[in-house]
Amino acid sequence: MEGDSLKATPKHFEIEQHIKELNQMMSEQWQNFVFSGEWWILLTLSIVPWFIWWKIVDKKRITEILLFGFFVIIIATFLDVVGWNNSGWFYPNTLLALCTPLFPIDYTLLPILYMLLFQYFSKWKSFVVAAFLMSAVFSFILEPLSEWMNIYKELKWENIYSFPIYIIIGLVVKWFVEKIMRIQKNVS
Repeated sequence: MEGDSLKATPKHFEIEQHIKELNQMMSEQWQNFVFSGEWWILLTLSIVPWFIWWKIVDKKRITEILLFGFFVIIIATFLDVVGWNNSGWFYPNTLLALCTPLFPIDYTLLPILYMLLFQYFSKWKSFVVAAFLMSAVFSFILEPLSEWMNIYKELKWENIYSFPIYIIIGLVVKWFVEKIMRIQKNVS
C-alpha cells in the first residue's frame, strides 16, 4: 500500500528523540557561549565586512557582483549542510542558537571575498590565480584558526579536501554569472 510508506516507524521516533536531545544540548551550549569573546568575534565577522564591502564595491557592476555573491552563499550553505549532516564537521559554537551553517563564513566572509575576487580579477587567468591563493588561505589558515578558536571542528574532514572545493566554487560561479550577463546583454 502506498500510504504505508508515509507512516512513522519506531526508527523515526528514535531519530526524532535524538534530534530533540541534540537541539537541547546545542541550545544549552549556545547559552554558555553567547556574549563570550568568540561570540562577539562571530558577530563582528557577520556585520563589519558588509560595511567595508559596501564602501569598495564597484557600484556600476553591483547587480552582477551581488548575483555572484548570492550564488556563493547558496553553494556554501548547501555544502556546509551536507558536510554537517554527514558528520564531516560540526560547529561547537555558533552565532545563532541551533544554527547549522557557520553564518559568518557562509553569509559574509566567503561571498564577500569571492565578490572582491570577481570585481578585481575580471580576466580568467588572474581570477584563477587569485582563487587558488584565496583557497589556500581559507583551507590552510582560516579553517585551522577556526578550529583553534573552537568555532569549527573537523570530524571526517581534512583541510586539504576544502582546497579544490573553494577553487571550484569560484570558477563555476564566475562561469555561470558571466553566462547570465551575456544572455542579458544579448536580450537587451
